[in-house]
Amino acid sequence: MFGDCALGDGSTVPSEIPEGSLGPPGEAEHGLACQLSGQLDTLGEPSLFPLPRSAEVYRLLWIRSGARPVSVRFERQGNTGQLRGAQTTGKGLQNPGELLEESTAVASPTQVQDLLARIEAARFWSPAPSPGPLPSISSGSLWIFEGARGGEYRIWVFARDTLARDPGFSALGRSLLAASGLHVEGGVY
Repeated sequence: MFGDCALGDGSTVPSEIPEGSLGPPGEAEHGLACQLSGQLDTLGEPSLFPLPRSAEVYRLLWIRSGARPVSVRFERQGNTGQLRGAQTTGKGLQNPGELLEESTAVASPTQVQDLLARIEAARFWSPAPSPGPLPSISSGSLWIFEGARGGEYRIWVFARDTLARDPGFSALGRSLLAASGLHVEGGVY
């Protein structure tokens, strides 16, 4: 894990992202991990790494350069589950803003089966590719998918253009956003 992250207001948050999972290890990756951790902190989201072996949880963090950051977390609990969505008043990576909206709901057995089918279709638990160059928000957005189950952790990071070429993760992201109950401004792209 990275060390704690200093926020612009003088406070710190623990890094939520394992070292080497976003890009080549180093100062630039630590900076991006800290920006994402600051967003998660403002969204009221817990760390997914490490989680107890019995937990199964997935999260989407959607960072947009010109619109509000959004997170959706799905925790499976047998054939049902919990959904939590949140968005802030911020824009992009630099300014997380303040918590604007939060929603929670019970995921029905039908929703759970749908989400699990989309997770499988996205090949979520396939070995993650080796991190390449650090992702950038220059394309307009970053989509960060995290998951933990049975002691394993995965993270998949997509820029807007690469997500458009991956129908499995694109469908998973759209399903999580739709299930969240959030009032997301702008189009889902």
